[in-house]
Amino acid sequence: MERNVVRRAVGMCLAVGLTVTAYGQGVYWEAARSGGRLGDKTEIEKMYYMPKKFKSESAGKGDVQILRLDKEVIMSVDSKAKTYWQMTFSEMSERMKKSSAEMDAAMADMQKEMESMSEGERKMAEQMMKSMRPGQRSEGPKIEVTKTGDKETISGYSCTKFTVTKDGKELLSIWASKDVKEFEPMRKDFGEFQKRMAEMNPMMPEGLSEGMQKIEGFPIETDMPRGLKQVVTKIEKRSIPADEFEIPAGYTKVKAPIMRDDHEEKEQ
Repeated sequence: MERNVVRRAVGMCLAVGLTVTAYGQGVYWEAARSGGRLGDKTEIEKMYYMPKKFKSESAGKGDVQILRLDKEVIMSVDSKAKTYWQMTFSEMSERMKKSSAEMDAAMADMQKEMESMSEGERKMAEQMMKSMRPGQRSEGPKIEVTKTGDKETISGYSCTKFTVTKDGKELLSIWASKDVKEFEPMRKDFGEFQKRMAEMNPMMPEGLSEGMQKIEGFPIETDMPRGLKQVVTKIEKRSIPADEFEIPAGYTKVKAPIMRDDHEEKEQ
């Protein structure tokens, strides 16, 4: 459950950090996600933005995530169950630090056990440890963003391809367009979104949020690992009502998954 929340947070960070709008006015856009675990299916992600506020909604699933820079809070809403949880950025950061410390302690214990393992067992253990901490941070540059000469028209927009690599291995390829003219005015706001999400998520590779700031233009298509693809299909300037970024009336508050202990997880 905790891993799902982290993955969702990373996904939101990418979406927020690469999106644009104009001052004083919001924007609504839709993106089609396919490939990976979805197979032949396509999921539609609906996203809303006003200055200091961001909302992501999975169409048909009732899963809504809200980020509020003005209140420094993240909220998750289950529209089908009519429940929600919320945490301040500081609470989320502290919990993530605690989880990271617990993981480090478990890793240290495993390192000791590896001393008595055979070579084959040790290699398997090392591989498992690596998979448990895919975004583990270390010293030195990790993320590089490269603008390529590849160009393509996607969803009616002229796009240029950018590649995002970690230690020379490609993490993402992004087709971005400068045709969406509202990009530059709000770059600072989105940089703050990314910074906050990176602080709360120790799984995120160091330098990713900074690297994303080098993308020139609005990301129309993002190609991710395991064949997962997200393509923006619709963009609209829109004045979005304030209540879109609030918890609906009558919903029941529950404990955030990352705040539940092992006993509570088993009962779910």
